[in-house]
Amino acid sequence: MKRWINRAAIVVRPGRPYLEWASRLDDEAPEHAKALADRVSIYLVAEDPAEKNETAPLADYYQEIFEKELGAWSEDENQWPQPRTLAIFQEWFDVAQESVVTDLESGPIKHEKA
Repeated sequence: MKRWINRAAIVVRPGRPYLEWASRLDDEAPEHAKALADRVSIYLVAEDPAEKNETAPLADYYQEIFEKELGAWSEDENQWPQPRTLAIFQEWFDVAQESVVTDLESGPIKHEKA
């Protein structure tokens, strides 16, 4: 049974600035960073509450996504770029917003605390 859920998706792929940053963090980083180029993260977000667009504005979520992506590579916030603006986020990542999210599974969705 297909179920459409009341979420949109933000699909994030690391761009060149992120990959360059990640590859400079330690001696093993350049080799590990190569695998990041094919990695994609998907964030489920609310549909646009104003119903003007199919997805909620990226400005509502970029900061949290930026920090999650940086933290996945380095928990040392002193190594993170400053400032972290929406413009910089869009330079560091290729972002696509998708308005249709369909759950193809019949079982419940399990949630884990982050």
